[in-house]
Amino acid sequence: MLSRLLSVRIYNELFAEGDMPCLTEIRLRADKPLSYAQKGVYHRLQDVIVSMDDIAYTLGIASQHSMYAVNDSLSKGYLTCGEGYRIGVCGEGVIKNGALFTVKNITSLCIRVPHEVKGCCDKIVRLIEKAGNTLIVSPPGLGKTTMLRECVRLLSMAGHNVLVLDERGEIAPVSGGSCHVDIGDCCDVASGIPKIDAYRYLVRSMRPDIIATDEIFGKAEVDAVLDIVRCGVKVVATVHASGIEDIFKSEEYRGLGKLIDYYVVLRDIGEIGAIYDRTELKTCGR
Repeated sequence: MLSRLLSVRIYNELFAEGDMPCLTEIRLRADKPLSYAQKGVYHRLQDVIVSMDDIAYTLGIASQHSMYAVNDSLSKGYLTCGEGYRIGVCGEGVIKNGALFTVKNITSLCIRVPHEVKGCCDKIVRLIEKAGNTLIVSPPGLGKTTMLRECVRLLSMAGHNVLVLDERGEIAPVSGGSCHVDIGDCCDVASGIPKIDAYRYLVRSMRPDIIATDEIFGKAEVDAVLDIVRCGVKVVATVHASGIEDIFKSEEYRGLGKLIDYYVVLRDIGEIGAIYDRTELKTCGR
């Protein structure tokens, strides 16, 4: 994918010394050095200055040369381009009827490189076997989505009907009707559908045992998750936070404490710092 997504110049400079299996992120900033991350550690190629042409090339490939067609995702600050790749965009916002309509004159791109890491959930296999409501917690960039993807595969392999709500096409990337990662035999993927709409319609029509979704954000999504659990469906999800304290302090997210059985907190890329279950938290007064 990267050989198509990046301009020839940028691609050749980035991979001049060969493959980079631990590459997690590429940042293109107009008139600034090319930046990339390996296992969360950033590096800059000071002699490789990104041009507006390099950015325009990547945008053209990611949008299939139709920025109008991807305007809905642009207005949310990102583009998806298949195989689990997501590109964050920054530029000038265009406001229409009091809301962000699109982004123009884009000067920065953040390309997130997806990874499929089988075995990354070995430390929480016991939790997965119990199939309880589970929340994976960490700041951005530490591998929540990668871990969630492996949880989905293991739950599906165990025979649970898992419905993946993949609004941004990162958990189980689908293109041309085919999924590009191994998600087992009992998994259904709702790709590109807003979470709230998927919550509202697919829980009834697909009758899942478990719903998996990435990056619960805001009160509306928290309320939807609460309603799903009320219906008897389990939830495995991720949330951006530095720790469970942030969740319990937040008025919007505190409701999750009523339903989550297990919290998995990441402390570094792919590294589990702590695992809590609800009974332990009750003994701590939460």
